[in-house]
Amino acid sequence: MSDIVNVGICTVDAIAQTVDEMPPRGGLRLFDTLTLSTGGNAVNCSIALAKLGVACDLIVKVGADTFGDFVLAEVKRYGVGTAGVIRDEQTHTPFTFVCGHSDGQRSFIHTMGANATIRAADVELSIIKRAKFCFLTGTMIMTALDGPESAVLLAGAHEFGCVTLLDTVYDDTAPKQRWRSVIDPVLPHLDYFVPSQLEARAITGLTEPAEMARDFQGHGCRNVVIKLDTDGAFVRTADGVEERVPAYHVEKIVDTTGAGDCWSAGFLTGLRAGEAVPDAALLGNAVAAHGIQAPGASAGIVTLDRVREFQKTTPLRA
Repeated sequence: MSDIVNVGICTVDAIAQTVDEMPPRGGLRLFDTLTLSTGGNAVNCSIALAKLGVACDLIVKVGADTFGDFVLAEVKRYGVGTAGVIRDEQTHTPFTFVCGHSDGQRSFIHTMGANATIRAADVELSIIKRAKFCFLTGTMIMTALDGPESAVLLAGAHEFGCVTLLDTVYDDTAPKQRWRSVIDPVLPHLDYFVPSQLEARAITGLTEPAEMARDFQGHGCRNVVIKLDTDGAFVRTADGVEERVPAYHVEKIVDTTGAGDCWSAGFLTGLRAGEAVPDAALLGNAVAAHGIQAPGASAGIVTLDRVREFQKTTPLRA
């Protein structure tokens, strides 16, 4: 057991590079490489933590199929705790086809599979009870767990003394009322909400990070960190302190797949070390900067010592 438990979604990712245009019906487009890797917020964050040298446990649901075997083998290879992984013969392991674009951005085609059926009752509470941080990640595509069941799970984690965190998946088809019905019940049970700017905008309908953060705190969340991609992150703490935390300068963005999950690994590492929220967010920015310089969700992540050295020698973006 470890200090950190990540609960949420997994996928097997097939990442195609480079895809800048989808073919019409009956058409054909060529791409250069196909990389098969694990994916999904909880898996990505867990592997990134392991590569940093931080122990963690993983709670996800997979099918009793070849892709489920692949997920388990990969996370075990990195030393991630898998006692909480659920295997289900009634569904399949989630799968994502990722189109990697030439500018480093990406698009996804996804089948939810087991992610849609994981419930609070599936979660091994003894693992959470022994942890100090419980990170629920992948909200919006865990349809059986999203909303009230997530609130129950995180309220229970609070009762065990865990620090609670939540991240979401950006669903560009979801109306604002769907976002609010999923997120609002959970906010009173959150120590940290860490959405992307796109996600925060979809939930609140607002455009300024400070206004978004105040909205979330008005609904009960204590601390808010909004990830701003190349602009870094915006922090609003429980006592009302606001700060924009800049990103690090990166020469070339290769692949942004999993960048937010790598950021979360760095942020959790900082919190675990007792750092103030802005400093933990800056460490998140540094870990994310490594993640975007290699294809795949976590291939670019290095040890924490090397990330700390990177922070000393790499300029911040203006």
